[in-house]
Amino acid sequence: MEDYKQQEVNLTVAPKNAAEEIAQIELKIKKAQLADLELQSRERELNLDDLRSRLGDRETKTKQRKQDREQQGRTFAQQRAAKEAQQNKCTHRKGGVIQQRDMSVLTTGGNSNQYAVIKHQMINGDMWVLCLRCTKIWVPPVKENFYFKEGRARCVAPKDGKFSQERFDKAVQEYRDAVQFPTGNSPSASVPCKFTKWDEKSEQWIDASQDYRQFVTNSSN
Repeated sequence: MEDYKQQEVNLTVAPKNAAEEIAQIELKIKKAQLADLELQSRERELNLDDLRSRLGDRETKTKQRKQDREQQGRTFAQQRAAKEAQQNKCTHRKGGVIQQRDMSVLTTGGNSNQYAVIKHQMINGDMWVLCLRCTKIWVPPVKENFYFKEGRARCVAPKDGKFSQERFDKAVQEYRDAVQFPTGNSPSASVPCKFTKWDEKSEQWIDASQDYRQFVTNSSN
């Protein structure tokens, strides 16, 4: 830099000959190059600062989204547990006395011999049963929904768990009982349809009722 300063002073003096003029031109070029390098260095620093800031913001947002999903999962699990607890308390029956300070019978069921349910026959012939008090729905159990991991109450994908014959049989019995609930309500029905699919091995159309049942069963949850 001292050389540049010394040469800077010389720039104020008119060149005495061609050699000095060339030296001044070369010095101007070097100064311009140095200024450009300093500008590029500063620009790189600013770009790095901006990149660090954006990466920090992205990491913060990613952590926040993860925390939000975890919180939503806990909230949904609590709501599901509360709903299941309410449905387990419900008698699903008509009747009961509603009091001004106690209207719980509307959601826990009464004591009549008749059940407060609606029965609807789906287009594949399955009967679905809905409790008008607690909104529980009984549908034909699907085996794919009865695979569990040890220590977990919620089902998992078949490849990740073990099939529980005991839970499946219990669900089947609960469904059969629900279909037989006596009620004065008239059942409704859809236009019946037959579901088939093409089987590559046998090269013919085969029954696909189970596929339809698997597709719609989770819509009741």
